[in-house]
This record gives sequence, structure tokens and C-alpha cells, in this order.
Amino acid sequence: MTMTTTPQASLFAAQVELQPLPHLCAGFVDRMFIALRLPARPASATRHVLDKGVTAWIEKPLGREVLCDAGTLWLTFHGEPQDVILEAGESHRCIKGSKLAIHALAAAQWSLGAQREH
Repeated sequence: MTMTTTPQASLFAAQVELQPLPHLCAGFVDRMFIALRLPARPASATRHVLDKGVTAWIEKPLGREVLCDAGTLWLTFHGEPQDVILEAGESHRCIKGSKLAIHALAAAQWSLGAQREH
């Protein structure tokens, strides 16, 4: 590790030469980064996992919140023209009562919060 200081830097400031992480650690670091930036899930939320290209169905989504924990989700309500795309850390409160399709555009983890008034 090489450490250098510049004349303009304070006594405690230093530049550090970063070394690349071994390839085996990279996936772990990515997962930790995602976990750290995710909002806290309500205790009543249930976590689900979808492989890329798989679709889950929610019969009565009205008042429920879909939270994308990881990956990318495509939400579409039966008979409704507007769809929703969720990336990791994003959520959507369902204000429609029609059947909801949750499709994984990439492998995804998601949570479905308890039903509440909208």
C-alpha cells in the first residue's frame, strides 16, 4: 500500500492506492452494497425470489406494497394500460384491484407488504 500526502492536505489526510479485490470477493461485496442501500422491510412483508423470465401473480393487490429487494421487476395490472418497472430498492403501492403480474426482467428478490388502506 502506498500512502502519499500533498502540501495542501491536512495532517490527517492521505491518498491511498487501492488494490483490486480478488475475483471471489467481488460478488460478496456487490451483495453487501445492495443490502446496505435497501430500505428496511416492514415486519409483515414476505420475501420472494424469482428467476429471470418467471412471473408471479397476485389476485388482490389493492393496498399492498411491492418492494424490489434485488434485480428488476415488471409489474402489470390486468386490463390496465400503464405498467411499472422496479429496480432494487424501489417500491410500488398498488392502487388497483385487478390481478397483478410480477415478472422478473432479471433474477430478483421482492417483498409483498401487508394490505392497508390506500
